[in-house]
Amino acid sequence: MTEIREYRGHIRNWRELCTELGIDNTLDRESRENAIISAAYEKWGRDMGEHLYGMFAFCLWDGEKIFAMRDHFGTKPFYYYVTDEGNLLCSGSIRNIIAGEGFKKELNRDMLQIYMSLTYVGGEDTFFKGV
Repeated sequence: MTEIREYRGHIRNWRELCTELGIDNTLDRESRENAIISAAYEKWGRDMGEHLYGMFAFCLWDGEKIFAMRDHFGTKPFYYYVTDEGNLLCSGSIRNIIAGEGFKKELNRDMLQIYMSLTYVGGEDTFFKGV
């Protein structure tokens, strides 16, 4: 059984996916989209992104491996951090990562330099080392 570790977003083509995946479309949005993500992963695996339309970021655990995905345009953020013990912390919010067990709060000095020069944060780095 696939476990959803993190999910933020909205799936726009949920009606079509409910029909195709055999999911009750009268469920509340959160339950319905969780069921869609789990069923889509079971049916299409890593190719599930070809079937989902919307803005989302999620992380799944299937008992053996972790699978994470963002929408095609990267609308919803997705952050991750590997602790010194090798545990993965992931979330759509940096605040949740910082609160995670094993997180070491260290300033990413390279990003600070970029921000001080350009007054914006670009790319994949954050102000926290390793996030």
